[in-house]
Parts: sequence; structure tokens; C-alpha cells
Amino acid sequence: MSAPALGVAGSWGAAEIDLYRRFDELHQLIYRRGGLRSSNAAVEELAKLLLVRLWADRHAQPVTDHRAAFAAALRDPDLSARDPSGARHPLWPVDEPFRLTDPKLLAAADELMTGILAAPTLDPLGTAFDALLAGRYDHTGGLGTYLTPSGVARMMARVALPLVTTPATAITGPGFGDPYCGTGRFLVALLATLPAGHPLRVAGAFGADVSAASVAKARVNLLLYGVRDPLVWTVTDSVTDSTVDSLTGSVPLILTNPPFGGGQYDSPAGLEAAGAVLPGLAGRTRIDPAVACLARAITLLAPGGVLGIVLPDGVLHSPPVLDLLRGRAGTVPVTLLASISLPAATFALSGTLARTSAVFLRRDPTTSSAGRRVVLARVAHVGFVRQAGRAAPDPAGDELPAVADLVVEALAAARAEPPPSPDGAVVLNHDPLVAAVPLATLRSLDPSTVDPSAARARAVLRNGVPLGEYLVAVTPRRCRTATAPFVSVLHVDDLGTVDWHAARSHEPVTPGVLAQPGELIVSLLNPSNPRAAVIPAGPPVQVSGEFGVFQSTVDPHAVLALLYSPPVRAQLRPLGKGTSSSRRRITADELLAVTVPRLDQVMVAKLAATVRAAQQQLAAARERLRAAYDHAG
Repeated sequence: MSAPALGVAGSWGAAEIDLYRRFDELHQLIYRRGGLRSSNAAVEELAKLLLVRLWADRHAQPVTDHRAAFAAALRDPDLSARDPSGARHPLWPVDEPFRLTDPKLLAAADELMTGILAAPTLDPLGTAFDALLAGRYDHTGGLGTYLTPSGVARMMARVALPLVTTPATAITGPGFGDPYCGTGRFLVALLATLPAGHPLRVAGAFGADVSAASVAKARVNLLLYGVRDPLVWTVTDSVTDSTVDSLTGSVPLILTNPPFGGGQYDSPAGLEAAGAVLPGLAGRTRIDPAVACLARAITLLAPGGVLGIVLPDGVLHSPPVLDLLRGRAGTVPVTLLASISLPAATFALSGTLARTSAVFLRRDPTTSSAGRRVVLARVAHVGFVRQAGRAAPDPAGDELPAVADLVVEALAAARAEPPPSPDGAVVLNHDPLVAAVPLATLRSLDPSTVDPSAARARAVLRNGVPLGEYLVAVTPRRCRTATAPFVSVLHVDDLGTVDWHAARSHEPVTPGVLAQPGELIVSLLNPSNPRAAVIPAGPPVQVSGEFGVFQSTVDPHAVLALLYSPPVRAQLRPLGKGTSSSRRRITADELLAVTVPRLDQVMVAKLAATVRAAQQQLAAARERLRAAYDHAG
């Protein structure tokens, strides 16, 4: 059976939305008819049924007994898989039962599987997972099981393929693969993108996963795409598995979305292996599994090989990973090529709104990183939204195909470019945002830092300086108990004044951090709506943990004015990582990197005096108003 023809960078189009809907309808029938223990079990039986349909199609045999047909399919050598040693394996154990027996349910499922075989979509079994589990995945051990939307997988395949420069004669093993393959969505996305006869297609694919059920589904998906003897096998840990070791330094291209979960990975052998690639992990006893998986994937790459990996933004912006990607650390040299920020809706069907990015890098680059640029892009719409727990078309459309093409062009320098901004960044497209940034001046992998509105604001402040010239972050001074006054973000207004009456009566449940008189507090939550204030003379004040505390090298009231100025707010507005616009967070370093006007001593004194006098008047007016209200009562 030949591989189905699919677009190079498509999204959740009408066909996939329709398939999702049909799986959801089938799920409702399963729920009404019963007979299967869980949604996971239902997906498993649908995968078996798809194998039965594939077997029947290849042998041109009608299926009258599904149990017998399933047993025959498991014994069929043309429908087997293999492992790195070359040993063949049935897709499921030969004694695995076929449990889908209810006649009405079986008829409906059989009709759906027959339709998939006639007109396959990318990873139909992964779509079944999305529809039947609808965010209720079994995250065993706290690790995230989040299937990458097929549009994102296609986009990443489209971006990565032109980057592969490994000659066909140098490929000694699989041409591409995924060591955390799940249902094989990245594998089939690459197969759908690779032209016939391409060296990577000829060399073949590999996949590994800790879930035997996922491995079975990946094998079925690859068979559906015409792959003979798919090289997909089960491991206990892809980071340490000896069979995966056999691929070290040999794979030209890896696309993957590894499991993640803060501090959930504690394998001593895996920690040692990750630390060998990322020295910044030394001494850690627990790390996010995504970090260990990143390190492992890098070691599997052939010299010059390309890795495309989905990482949570918290992992991506962690110091060990940033140092590696910037070329400042790491025992295996890599060069960052591109980072594409994905919206919170990307993994909504899997039950999380975590912010993630698709990152592309090359191992052992043959050219110097001097003068190299990194492409940063931002996707706002992935073609679908979650409505009432189900997939629905996004009315705003899908930016993934356009971003894929723009990033490919940018990486190839395939078109004339506008002049760079003062920091060297070149905005190649505004909506969706795609920019090229010199690696030497790269401050953050967040594309919001090169947002056109922020760039225009920095241009206005051409002779400005980083805010870090005037502020220094204070190490948080944690409190054991909450005491008054306690300032929360609700007590600070958009003029930088504090409602001290409310702060003194506030009784928080969780203790905050201490801020000393004369220090500046700045909310690091929701930068589009800045909140900052100067702590007045008197005893220390307790503030909620969302505030960063800073000491000023000049009068803090002058710096407060800078923070609320329009050019600074324009730079802060697009920043932030989180689950929604109201929960975006920035780091102290991002705040201190913002460009502000350069102030001389005369300007500082004049600005500070104006702000201090105005705030005193506001505070006095508040007290008079409160007294008037109290008197009226």
C-alpha cells in the first residue's frame, strides 16, 4: 500500500476535525453500550481493529470473525515490527485478545476504520486518543502525556527537512526518528512530507517509547503509511536504554515531543547522562524529564544532524538549557537555529494550557557561530480551539503553514530583508511574527522581545540604556508568617500608588517576601498591565510573591516614572510566558533588559521630585476621602 499524499504543512483541517467528531460519536456509543473498561482500552481496541482492516485489505479477504482475523494479523510476517537487533515482533503479543465484541459497536467502529484505510489522515490513532480521552490522559508518575497536534508535527517536519545536510552515503542507520514516539505522529508527519526516493525515507525511521500500547499504535500507523517491518520498540527509559544506545551519533534528523513534568525525573543513570551534555545539571537529584530527553536526543544525532523538539517554556528558558543553546556551555557543541513559540491552545485537547515552543538545533556545526542568526517566530492560532472539551475549528484560522514557510525562507535567507533594528534584529514578517536575531545579541528565545511595537519603542529610545543600569534584583527574603501591612498586586494602581489602608487590613493565607524602605517592587505577573511602587520610609513591608524586589542606584521614584512611561510599557506588553494573557510571567532579567531613557543627575532629581510630590498629594487625598466616607457613616 502506498503512503497517502498529504500537504507539507497542513493544519487541523476539515478532514481531521471530521475524523475527531466521528471518533467522539463512536465514544458516545461505546459509553452507552459498555463492554470496555476505559477510554484507554477503547483506543487500544480501535487500533487492533485498524490492524485487522489493514490485514484484510492486503489479503483481499472478507472479515467474518474479527477475533480470528486479529490472530491471523499478529502471525502475518508482513505485518510485524522489529527492534535494533533485527528481531521481528508481532504488533501485540500473540496471545493478546480482541475485546471489541458488541455487534452494533463493532459495526460502527469497523465502518470508521474502513474509511480511514481508504482515505487516511495523519496519525488517526492519535486522533482517537484526542477524541476518546479528551484531556483525561493517564499521566502516570506525574509526567505529561500530551500528543502534539498533527498541524504542529507537519509544521516541524516542513521546517526541519531543508536543514538536513547529511549526505546519503553518511547515513549508517535510520534516517530519522523519535526516541519518545508515542503513537508515531512525528514519524508519519515526516513520511507525509518526505518525497519518494529521499535519502531519509530510504534509510527509514525508528521510534521508541515506554508505553507498549503506544508502540503498538505507532507500528500500525507506520504500516498504514507503507513502512515494512517498522523499527519501533518498547523501552523502560529512552534516556538510558541500551538498545537506544546503539543509535548514538548516527541519526540525521530527530523530531520529538518528550514527556515533561517538573522535577519528576530521578534516574541516577539518566541524570548522569544528561549532566554529561548539560554541565549546569551537576548535583541535581531531580530534573524535568524533558531536559534529560533533550540531552539524550542530542547524543543520538549524527554530526551535523538536526533536532526539532517541543519544550515547555519553563524548560526552554531554564539556565542550563539556555546556556547550551547560546553556545555558552555543554560538552556536545550545538547551534540553535530557530525557536517557534506556540499558543496555550496547542495542547488544550490533551488537558493542559502550558506554553511551549518548537526548537530546532544542529549538532556539531561545521561553520562558526560568528555572525549566525537565530529565527524567532510566534504562532497565535493552530487551526482548532477547544470548545466544551472538544475540538472545533478556530474561527481565526491557522498560522502554522504560513509560519513554516516564513521560517524556512528565513533560515535559507531566501528573500531580501528589511533593515535591522538597533539591536540587530530583523523583523521579516509582522503577523504572524517572524524575526531573525543575531546569536551574539540574543537576550531571550521569547519572540515577544522582537515584537514590532517593542522594537519601535526601543527605536524611540535610541540612546537609552537597559533598566539594569538603575535597578538590581534583590534575592527574595522569604517570611515564615504573613504580617501587616501586606501588599498584593490588587493594592497597587496604574499610577504606582499603594492603597495602604487596604494593605494594613489584608490577611493573606500565604506569607510573602520582605521589601525594605526605598526599594522598588514590580509585579512580574501580567506585564501588559504593569504594577510597581516604592516602599516608603518606615518598617519593612511584606509583599506577595508575584512581586520582584529591586534596589535602585538612583532615586527610586525616578525609576518608577520610567516603568510607567509609554515606551517602557510598549516593551513590557508583549513579554511573558504562561497559560493566558492574564497569567503571563516575566523574569527579573527580562525586566532589567528593557530599554529606558538615559537619565542624568538633574533629570533624576527633577523626575523624582515630581513623582514624590504627586504621590504625597494622592495619598493625602485618599485619606481625606476615607475620612469623609467614615464621617458620612
